Amino acid sequence: MSMVGLFWITGTAAHIGAPPNEPGPGVLLTEEGLTGLGADQGGRWTWDGIRRVSVVGAPVRSSVGRAAGLLLDTVITAAFGGVDDGPAMFVRVETPTEEVELTVYAPTAFYGPAECRLSQDLLDAYVDGRATPAALLDWGRTQ
Repeated sequence: MSMVGLFWITGTAAHIGAPPNEPGPGVLLTEEGLTGLGADQGGRWTWDGIRRVSVVGAPVRSSVGRAAGLLLDTVITAAFGGVDDGPAMFVRVETPTEEVELTVYAPTAFYGPAECRLSQDLLDAYVDGRATPAALLDWGRTQ
């Protein structure tokens, strides 16, 4: 399993955000489109039926702020003996007939601004038909 930008990639799947634990929420990325996972957010959208996909609320920090925030988050979680699901972020799927917001969890406490921008550019390329998730999926199988 590997994280690349806002994506979590395994040998068999790619997700926006962390892959969900049953019955938690998540978004699966496929060659055909997006699939909402979890008890309250099922649904499938094909790339050619989507106008825009955007990730809202991703935790973004500069590299210094990112390191300090990660340390603080780790200390607080450990001090209270908890396990953190990570910050929630939202995948907004816009089609000609609907707008749906799906919950996913960030697998890291903070992303860098460039990671978010490049990940959004990649999602835009999927929607525009300039690229497909094939490269992410192939990379996951070979790593």
